[in-house]
Amino acid sequence: MATRSLSAAKAGLSRWARSARNSHLAGRDFTELVVEPSPVGILDGDPLLRLGIDREQLSDTAGEIEFSGKTQYLGGAHAVVTHTVDDTNQYLSGCIDAMDRYGIKATLFVTTGYQPMMSQLWPRLRQAIENGHEIGAHSRRHPCPVPDSSFSCFRALTAYEIEGSRQDILDHTGQTHVWSWAYPCGLCAGCDFVRRKLAHAGYIVARTYPNEVEGRHEVPDLQTYDSNPYAARYTQIAQKSYSKVIPKRGEVTISGRTDMPVLNAKFDEVYAAGGIYSFVSHPQMLDYGPDGFYERHLAHVGGRTDVWYVPLGPLYAYRALSEKTSVQTLIAKDAVARFAVCNQFDPKVYNGSITLKFRTDTAPRVFAGRKELSERPAGSSSRWDEEYFQRTNGQFLVTVRPNTVLEFR
Repeated sequence: MATRSLSAAKAGLSRWARSARNSHLAGRDFTELVVEPSPVGILDGDPLLRLGIDREQLSDTAGEIEFSGKTQYLGGAHAVVTHTVDDTNQYLSGCIDAMDRYGIKATLFVTTGYQPMMSQLWPRLRQAIENGHEIGAHSRRHPCPVPDSSFSCFRALTAYEIEGSRQDILDHTGQTHVWSWAYPCGLCAGCDFVRRKLAHAGYIVARTYPNEVEGRHEVPDLQTYDSNPYAARYTQIAQKSYSKVIPKRGEVTISGRTDMPVLNAKFDEVYAAGGIYSFVSHPQMLDYGPDGFYERHLAHVGGRTDVWYVPLGPLYAYRALSEKTSVQTLIAKDAVARFAVCNQFDPKVYNGSITLKFRTDTAPRVFAGRKELSERPAGSSSRWDEEYFQRTNGQFLVTVRPNTVLEFR
């Protein structure tokens, strides 16, 4: 009996070891279960001192130009559109082309281990980054642990998948950071330890995909930032229905959402409220061309001068920048006014701009870090990291990357 028990134990250990190897489990997968992650992209020290400014240069006098606050969205936009596209396949390049025709900016969630498809896609993805899109991680092998128990999620979403896919993107593109993760099949977003692993890896937002078998993926109806950025929902899907094989259930039909009045009405609702319209698509589930539902929806959503079109990661980075950036009045010296715009964020991670509002009766020249900013007419920005100023609706708006000295002359 003892011999049989020992043999059974050895066999069990052997099966566990093979499972661990197949899952690419590593030591950090265990340590990250208990070690709390550090806040992503936070620098030590006084941000004012990093700008070469001591407290004696601060002023309590407002002067001719006064800081009056930050805009809710970049450039003082009325509303936001952010698009996320999941999966690595031969349709992705055409999907990017369609978005570019209508000025839509998206986070492209790729499964970096899919070969040879990824080798073919990297050049197009590098071009997409140049055009203002973001590349997000969708794991290396797209594991779908069904059901998504703690144990199955631990085995499936290893550092190999979470950190490895992020590193693949950095190695193959010029993107400075990978801000966004999408859960394969939308699973495991409810596991605290998975969210900790994502923070350890440096992600600042992770988009989920609620239970599609029950139809909950159609309209999560989020119209603003999600309170839990590591289980971020969205407004609605825009894609066709399809069939899928579910373990123990067989083939099931997953519902889609392609009706134009319905799709457009949801956007109109979010736009009217000045919210964030976030929609999800899979490239293989779309109809392309100007008469197809996808491009007709892009045409309805795109081209608006009072909307900020931005990928998911930079959008969530903007919220952090807006909340944590301080604007302090400095002694003017030989300028009309000077302000220190700073925070404790690493600019390699939080590399976007924020928009500041000022009260002034003059038409000053504006400098950020001694570089003169150009004036831009009212309208949306095509990127999240540009610097400029605008006079719009009686306001003087300055869009600038933080950790700089802003001067008006």
